[in-house]
Amino acid sequence: MLEKEPDVVLFTEVCSAGFGRYAGTYRIATELRDEGYTVQVIEYFTKWSTAELLQIVRKFVTHNCLWVGVSTTFLSPDTHRKRADVMSMPESFTGRNDWPEIVSTIRDINPRCLIVAGGAKADMIPHTDTTFDVIISGQGETSAAYISEQLFARRDVSRLQSLPYDNYPKSTIKFEDNDIIFPGEHLPVEIARGCIFKCSFCNYPLNGKKLWEFNRQPHLVREDINDVYNKFGSTGFMFCDDNYNDSPDKVKRFHKEFMKLDYDIQFSTYARADLIFSKWETAKLLYESGLRSVFFGVESLNHESAKSIGKGMDSEKIKDGLYKLKEECPELVVCIGMIVGLPHDTEETLRKNNEWLLRDDCPVDGVTYHPLHISPTSPFLNNSKMSNQPDKYGYKVDEHGFWIRNDGLEKDTCVNLSRELTQSLADVGDNDQLDKFGRVGSFTFFNRLQNIGYSVEDFKNGTATHSGCIDKEKQMQHTYHGRLMAL
Repeated sequence: MLEKEPDVVLFTEVCSAGFGRYAGTYRIATELRDEGYTVQVIEYFTKWSTAELLQIVRKFVTHNCLWVGVSTTFLSPDTHRKRADVMSMPESFTGRNDWPEIVSTIRDINPRCLIVAGGAKADMIPHTDTTFDVIISGQGETSAAYISEQLFARRDVSRLQSLPYDNYPKSTIKFEDNDIIFPGEHLPVEIARGCIFKCSFCNYPLNGKKLWEFNRQPHLVREDINDVYNKFGSTGFMFCDDNYNDSPDKVKRFHKEFMKLDYDIQFSTYARADLIFSKWETAKLLYESGLRSVFFGVESLNHESAKSIGKGMDSEKIKDGLYKLKEECPELVVCIGMIVGLPHDTEETLRKNNEWLLRDDCPVDGVTYHPLHISPTSPFLNNSKMSNQPDKYGYKVDEHGFWIRNDGLEKDTCVNLSRELTQSLADVGDNDQLDKFGRVGSFTFFNRLQNIGYSVEDFKNGTATHSGCIDKEKQMQHTYHGRLMAL
């Protein structure tokens, strides 16, 4: 049972398929708990039925609750309730067509309780929306603490909060019993916020950082890992880092800390393939540290195309490196991301390079294809180099983000081609089997699917299926609901 009614209730979404938590919500919860507030984090925001979510709201939102937060980062419309293309604006960015009813219930329970949006999509919420009282823009720790302090003192809070957070290297995530962690669960661990690179297509607001100004201190990461191991028996982790191997020094320092543990860990993360292949000594350190699933943003297997966006290693060297990596790190699950529509890529080159991915000897375990996204220039959004100067890269972009390349290639064509190439990979083998490409290339499926009871061997022997995954997900949500309502 909860010892005290929550001061703050935070709704977030499971990263599906399988089960995987989003680190950001628990980072906010930790910050608030350190300030003395009682916080209840609740998963599955878009997956509860209306009756279930209202039951949860009535249990945890009381007359003492200061605010209810919704993390927007992984929210998406639940098409089982209503088609996304007929949703109203509030419904589309919360993923729930019953959102007005949920808001009304919260306000009936406690008229003073504010409803707050944070996370990656919060900036998309228009100022005309009245379902949210406060929007947190950017990193949320300082803003969340400020909102809580003001509401506790019965002071007003302005709608937009974007206070800077400067203590990230010393930050931690502490999971508590009321977070309903499952025994041995693979959990998220923040490593860094930012990237030292500035690839031309990327609009990530924390790009261009200096090394170690955006990384957590390695000994604190080790302490967080040891904490959840002692509490929950967890040895599997999803490392939140846009580029875990951005320097050999970083790889060595984290390796040194993890070697101090009395048990072996496994983790998944983003990394750059070219940095491993040009610094082969780091491959052994990464593998020995516990890296067992990795996502490389390769973007294109056309050298001229990759070079134009800031990824200069020759594509044949990338392929050779992937073969060597698979040979030297046999248990490593390797996933790559590809962008459709980059300069110099054509429909023909993309289909031809896709043939290599379909080969039986291809060392890649999963692939994601996405059409190139170029944002219309806006003073309110962080823009990529390509968005700021589309003409320089050979594109024209309208106010809706529709683009056409100088040679006539259009965004819609690339959207359809992405689907075609993705389907060609998914068609390999039994359609119900979660086989080599049936996992749709998500490297953290390594963690998420193990959280619902699958093992790596289940993929190898063909016993992991899409239908089985759905059944296991439902059972886990049912178990989570029972434990949540018993608090």
